[in-house]
Amino acid sequence: MSKKHLNIVLLIGVAFIWGLLIYKALGNSFVSEGEQQNYAVAMNEELPISIQKDTFELKLYSRDPFIGNIKNTRKFVLKTKKGSAIKKVKPVVVMQWPQLQYLGFVKEEKAKEPLLLLKVNGKLIRKKSSFEFYEGMKILGFYKDSIIIGLNKKEKTVLKK
Repeated sequence: MSKKHLNIVLLIGVAFIWGLLIYKALGNSFVSEGEQQNYAVAMNEELPISIQKDTFELKLYSRDPFIGNIKNTRKFVLKTKKGSAIKKVKPVVVMQWPQLQYLGFVKEEKAKEPLLLLKVNGKLIRKKSSFEFYEGMKILGFYKDSIIIGLNKKEKTVLKK
C-alpha cells in the first residue's frame, strides 16, 4: 500500500469517528416529537410500590452448631456510677498584667548582658535580661524603645515612657 492510499484510508476512518461522535451528541434532535413524547409518558408513569415487612423471630440456641458444646449463658449486669451527676467546672482564671513601665537599660563596658530598668506596680526592678523578674514574668527581648515580656505563654510589648 502506498503512502497516498494509507492517508486516504486514515482520513476516511477519522471522518467516520467524528461522524459517530456528532451523531451521539445530537442524537435526540434526530428523533421526531411524537417519539419524544412517548418516551416522556413512559418515564412518568408511576409504578405501584408496595413494601411488605417480613418479620421473624430469632431463636437463641444453647448449643454451638459447629463445635457441638453447650454455651454458657451469660447475664449482663449494667453497672451504675455512684456519685453526683453534676460535673465540677474549674473556675476560669483571668490573667491580669501588673502595671509595667520600661525605663531603659544600662550597659557597662565589661558586662556581657545589660541591666534593664523596669517599674512593676510602682517598684523599681533592676534585672539582667535572661532572668525571671516578677511572679513568672520573663524578658523575651528588649530594644532601645520597647521590651517584650512573656507570662504563661502570652507575650506583651511595653513601650519606653
